[in-house]
Amino acid sequence: MSEGQRRLAAIMFTDIVGYAALTQSNESQALQVLERHNKLLRPIFPKFHGKEVKSIGDSFLVEFDSALEALKCAAEIQSFLHDYNLASKEDWKIKLRIGIHLGDVIHRENDVFGDAVNIASRVEPIADPEGICITQQVYDQVHNKFELPTLPLGQKSLKNLDKPVGVFRVAMPWEDRLEFRTLNPRRIAVMPFVNMSRDSRDEYFADGMTEELISTISNISGLSVISRTSVMKFKGGKKTASEIGQELGAGTLLEGSVRKSENPVRISPSSSMSARTGTFGPRTMIEN
Repeated sequence: MSEGQRRLAAIMFTDIVGYAALTQSNESQALQVLERHNKLLRPIFPKFHGKEVKSIGDSFLVEFDSALEALKCAAEIQSFLHDYNLASKEDWKIKLRIGIHLGDVIHRENDVFGDAVNIASRVEPIADPEGICITQQVYDQVHNKFELPTLPLGQKSLKNLDKPVGVFRVAMPWEDRLEFRTLNPRRIAVMPFVNMSRDSRDEYFADGMTEELISTISNISGLSVISRTSVMKFKGGKKTASEIGQELGAGTLLEGSVRKSENPVRISPSSSMSARTGTFGPRTMIEN
């Protein structure tokens, strides 16, 4: 490959959790942990056709031709280290955060540059210890092709980037969290309708529509509807549909807006549902 050639690649960035603190408290042990970390990880990269570009302190920068191969490699690393940690003393445990992004890179002087590298390095700190975070671009490539569920974290503003980046987290097999529970799609939360009218006094109409829908749906046999008191606390909030659904235990959210212009009224409800993984997919707009 010629110097400065641009190409599409998946970039994986890894980092040891708590390594800086360990270096300050016990530099000798930190160096031994780092050496063991390098020996454990390096044989895994080529199994998924990953190319180690460089190591930066306690971090690895690895390039892949395939986003799916990059994610499989990350999952293999975290699974391997999880088992390793179970059999290791506390001082020798190695926990990583891993971030993956798919985008253009530029090869120059045996190094890799570009937004893909920068974004991967900034997505990595969002991951939990022993966790993996991927961007929307990676998710689009691996959706329905990877065995572990992915949960949306919403749009994240990353340092030195003009636009927010969509981020997902991978649910690792050993995690036992509320957000991974199965949600019943017949348990419905009617979220407070948004008043889109210029007159703030029409807010009462939007709230009234919310109450009317809750009352009406409650009369449908086989459906369970969350109470008005429970849903109103989310009015004007910034929580995602997934977060709200998990907190309320609702597999289906009904959201919408009301726009009033003199006599005509436009009501636009939308629903979002997932009963298998507790994640919420694209909303289907229904205009009345």
